[in-house]
Amino acid sequence: MRRYIENFKGKIFELIERICLEESENILSASKIIAECIKRGNFVYAFGAGHSMALALDIFYRAGGLPQIYPILDLSLSAYNGALKSTSLERILGYAKALLEYYDLKDGSALIIISNSGNRTVPVEAGMEAKRRGAKVIAITSKEYSRSLPAENPFGKKLYEVSDVTIDNKMPPGDAVIEIEGLPTKVAAISTIINSFILQSLTIATVNELLQEGVIPKIWMSAHLPGGEEANKAIIAEYFDRIKPL
Repeated sequence: MRRYIENFKGKIFELIERICLEESENILSASKIIAECIKRGNFVYAFGAGHSMALALDIFYRAGGLPQIYPILDLSLSAYNGALKSTSLERILGYAKALLEYYDLKDGSALIIISNSGNRTVPVEAGMEAKRRGAKVIAITSKEYSRSLPAENPFGKKLYEVSDVTIDNKMPPGDAVIEIEGLPTKVAAISTIINSFILQSLTIATVNELLQEGVIPKIWMSAHLPGGEEANKAIIAEYFDRIKPL
């Protein structure tokens, strides 16, 4: 058993090392987009369907995170309200457009879209609609995975083809990475760990970019730390009426 877990750890470290070596420039480019949004007083929206929605939540109202993050949370697209239903809804044309209208994604904002495969209608339409509205699109997706699949959308596009900046998470097709003797199917999906690393790296790069430009960003503190709730009150007062999920 231990060797399988060690193998999993090795694959995580290997992918993180590849991202640090191969995607640093894309992370930096994305951080400049986000920093510019924040300087202008705009929001940085985060969106994903299915399990990727957990990543949008992972950077929202999070200790050490930016308060300008605005997650697009839709229960029908998550596994919380019918996992099979969410898979079907991801293929429906017009769904992403309706979500962006509801959350009032504006010109000058940015949208982070997390989708490992990046081939279905909802993530691709979200990217195209966001750009039509004047927002910048940052994709976190796997080019290898995406290129191995047909475009399951009427646009004939993949997410990385409609984004302004793509951060390639290097996910292998199928997401799971561990082979266990006696089982024909791989186990242990790796994308959540890797995508979380990318998003937190993006936070670090954005904060550094803002500081280099002379802007001291607001940052959420943990409410469990002494003084944390008090420190967050001013941020909450500023954004409570503007960010629906808050």
